Amino acid sequence: MIFRRITQFTSFRSFSIGRPDVATTSSKFANDRWSVLVVHPKVRWGSGSASVLKQADRQLEEAVALVNNLPNMIAVDSLIMPVDYNTKRKSIWAAGNLEKLVSRREAARATALMINVDVLSPSQQEELFRIFEVPIFDRYNIVLSTFKEFAQTDEARLQIALAEIPYIKHRIHALSSKRLHSRPEILHIEQQYAEVEGDLNEILRKREQDLRRDLKEATRKSSESIKSKNSSDAVVAVVGYTNAGKTSLVKRLTGASSLTPKNQLFATLDTTRHVAKLPSGRSAVFTDTIGFLSDLPMHLISAFEATLAHVKSAVSMDVIIHLRDVSNPDWKAQEEDVVATLKSIGVAENVLTERMITVDNKIDKEGAENIADTSTNSIRISCKTGDGMQDLIDRINQKVTIATKCKTIRLRLDVRSPVIEWLYHNEFVVVEPVADGNNLIFDVVMSESEIGRFRKKFDHLRKKV
Repeated sequence: MIFRRITQFTSFRSFSIGRPDVATTSSKFANDRWSVLVVHPKVRWGSGSASVLKQADRQLEEAVALVNNLPNMIAVDSLIMPVDYNTKRKSIWAAGNLEKLVSRREAARATALMINVDVLSPSQQEELFRIFEVPIFDRYNIVLSTFKEFAQTDEARLQIALAEIPYIKHRIHALSSKRLHSRPEILHIEQQYAEVEGDLNEILRKREQDLRRDLKEATRKSSESIKSKNSSDAVVAVVGYTNAGKTSLVKRLTGASSLTPKNQLFATLDTTRHVAKLPSGRSAVFTDTIGFLSDLPMHLISAFEATLAHVKSAVSMDVIIHLRDVSNPDWKAQEEDVVATLKSIGVAENVLTERMITVDNKIDKEGAENIADTSTNSIRISCKTGDGMQDLIDRINQKVTIATKCKTIRLRLDVRSPVIEWLYHNEFVVVEPVADGNNLIFDVVMSESEIGRFRKKFDHLRKKV
């Protein structure tokens, strides 16, 4: 009976996407409200220490922001607690520091802890729960809960469900091996998984297979909607750290009324696409992508392969805009994380140097006005005030022209030529022609393939100047 219930539970098709019961990690904790003590374990020395660009106080601030981003959580206290060499110890800290943390939790009346590491091992979660007697969350738990909270499309929800499977497998294996004595919800997984009578790996394999099939179909439909607009349009992917202002930038560039920028981490989880005309007359599709974040498990990044594929395809063919929030004191560390993530999903080094435009946003904010990074030849803008936008548009126009191998060709046409109507109909005319007797002289921008089609259609009528 239990096996039958679990088999049904793991069939994605038996749920309506987006309902709470589609979640596979523990819903028991997800439905409660938590007062959270946020602890950043700063590794003082050794190979496990953070990049020199990362400041512990800024990492703690980001962890607090992640917790407060969830409607059922509030950070009631936060602190940095040093640790030697790495965070692999079962209890992370030695006894003295653990005693300090227990006292701090009691004083803050915190009902949960968030340990600011990418992902805790099952044994660490069990041990820390035993010590603190409250639920223990890591960055993976918080970020995944955020993804669930703000996902709006089937594509995003499918990717979130896919991201949970390796996490569940690892914890169920730890429970079934009898190495742990925890209740499943302590490890943030559903009780049903621990009770299953059968091959759970096979059930999860089937679930993963179903999810990938559904995701492939959702991605295909999404890609077809883009191709149906105009396959010759350039693709410009806007990437950056979460809350850098990507949605605001795309709205500025395209005027898309459907976009509503929010001052919120992971406000965008679904890649959205919006078309704008460039000064050359070319159309460009601007993609607003999911924000990047430091210290995330690779399987959480790879689960968003369908979303990140839009980034990969854009940078392999056309242009990428890397948006940096230079009002954030940690912007250099954030840039390091974004570039590392782009490389991890297969973006080549030459693309990062040749086809990427680095843009420094929020220059209107205090602290950002004196920052200048000459090493990247960045463009300084404010999405809020519009400062610097024309310089950015000119740079995008230049990069798109190069990436799409466009050329400016001059045409001298008789005023009665059918070519003129064709040029206007296909929106190649950006600058009005110059009259020369009975002729009109047009300067138009075309890609190599468009030039080929044009010549095939009108070569017998055309005269070049």
